[in-house]
Amino acid sequence: MLVSDLGMPEMDGYQFIAEVRRRPATRELPSIAMSGFGRRADARRALEAGFNAHLPKPASLDELKAAIGRL
Repeated sequence: MLVSDLGMPEMDGYQFIAEVRRRPATRELPSIAMSGFGRRADARRALEAGFNAHLPKPASLDELKAAIGRL
């Protein structure tokens, strides 16, 4: 399970998940993107980039558990 912020210095979450997906050992790793942006377009971009789910921040523990359960 991978949970990553999208807004990181040097390599953003989109670049990070692209690198994760390039590696055979982590190609199918369940992943959740977290972002301060919660628009549908933001979630769609995260899914298109290779994440399996998107949660807007701040996410509660219950929201995170629910997202993990859906994966």
